[in-house]
Amino acid sequence: MTDEHQNTDKDVTDTQSEPSPVEQVTLVLDDLRALVRAEVDYYQSRLDYSRHVLRWSFRFGAIAAFAFSGAAIALVIGLVLTLSPVIGPGWATLTVTAAFIIIGIICGFKARKWLRKVYFPEIERDDDPIT
Repeated sequence: MTDEHQNTDKDVTDTQSEPSPVEQVTLVLDDLRALVRAEVDYYQSRLDYSRHVLRWSFRFGAIAAFAFSGAAIALVIGLVLTLSPVIGPGWATLTVTAAFIIIGIICGFKARKWLRKVYFPEIERDDDPIT
């Protein structure tokens, strides 16, 4: 064999050595840590969002409960006042009761709207591998 036929070009992969097994394991563990951190951040953001939605839902629900309580009190007082022969207190009671009922209905629907924003698709589909 002559020198002309010998391949004197070095293979490019020989000059770039592959990472050792320890380095490969280190790289895999770094990727795994990044994945776990991303998952934790994702679930933390979902928890923060759910906390925000539930907080507003509770607020509107509390206002609705207060409004319906006020309507009940106004109705009772209005019934007492309606027993009097004057027609004025009856209309006043009806107006106050209707106003509290409208406020209660509006806040009740808002609370329901906020509660519907809490949605976990894996719970709906039962895709959670843990349970």
